[in-house]
Amino acid sequence: MKVVKRRNRQMTMERILRAMGEVMAERGTEKAGINAVAERAGVNKVLIYRYFGGWNGLLEAYVHRGFFLSMFNDKFLDSVPDNLAPEARSKAWSEYTIQFMREFRNRKSSQELIRWEMANGETELARRLADFRDQSYKTMVSKLAPYSAFDPIAITSLMVAAVTHLVLTSNHRDHIGDIDLRSDAGWERLETAIRRIYSSLNIALDRENSKKE
Repeated sequence: MKVVKRRNRQMTMERILRAMGEVMAERGTEKAGINAVAERAGVNKVLIYRYFGGWNGLLEAYVHRGFFLSMFNDKFLDSVPDNLAPEARSKAWSEYTIQFMREFRNRKSSQELIRWEMANGETELARRLADFRDQSYKTMVSKLAPYSAFDPIAITSLMVAAVTHLVLTSNHRDHIGDIDLRSDAGWERLETAIRRIYSSLNIALDRENSKKE
């Protein structure tokens, strides 16, 4: 009986977290709330307080359970073989950034959560969520970055920040320069640019590394 109850609790928690993502995607994080999530999940809001402690606990659980982007990072890393050569790691690094951009574009709830974090960055919860996500990026960099001596965290931070800005901007702007953010062709241009950046970066880092030898 206890096993059944535990399984039912887990299923209910998963349903609540998925409902939260749907509500955030539709209304934005600021307009979402316990009542709306409970209604979408088909549960009494008392269960949300019991399982998560309230709104902050619900937000934190949403990120930690992989409903944000941490699960995407983990799955991508699992698909990458260990002990890759530098040139192969560079290609994987490039593909990670492209796959991240595609994933983020498709996850409206993740976009809304980033907007919330940017508006509430001084709160303890926002700092904890950012720290959790940053740790996920560090894990990714330690496996994918071709040359650890050339500050890959800084490079990754720039690329992730650029992708984040582009995706968020595309919700209220049609173009950046002459790039059509409403068309697949526009995003394909950006993906090509990412590959060129990482390819050029790998050549430059390879030359710098050769000078040290």
